[in-house]
Amino acid sequence: MTFKINGLDDFSNRLDQLSENAQSVAGTHEYSFKEIFSDQFMIEHTNFSTIDEFLLSSPEKISNAEEFEKADESILDVFVSEQTKFDTWKEMMSAAAQILIMKKLGF
Repeated sequence: MTFKINGLDDFSNRLDQLSENAQSVAGTHEYSFKEIFSDQFMIEHTNFSTIDEFLLSSPEKISNAEEFEKADESILDVFVSEQTKFDTWKEMMSAAAQILIMKKLGF
């Protein structure tokens, strides 16, 4: 008695693609705020449509990298807790980065 199993080639190809994707995200990479905080992420997790809108609307009125570096994270944390599904800026950034990596892996 023999059995024919279909789909293993597709499964194997998917594993190969996953392996390639994992290699592409391995190591250290730099991503822009717009890559990390996609419009889709912002719409789903905040009261804003874009990261730029979010940062400009914050009490710190952040419009560039220099202003972001100078921003008081505790003030930003309060704004994040009031305007997003997260309690802190670090929590929001971590969630956005995880979603970005998952997309890059192909999930």
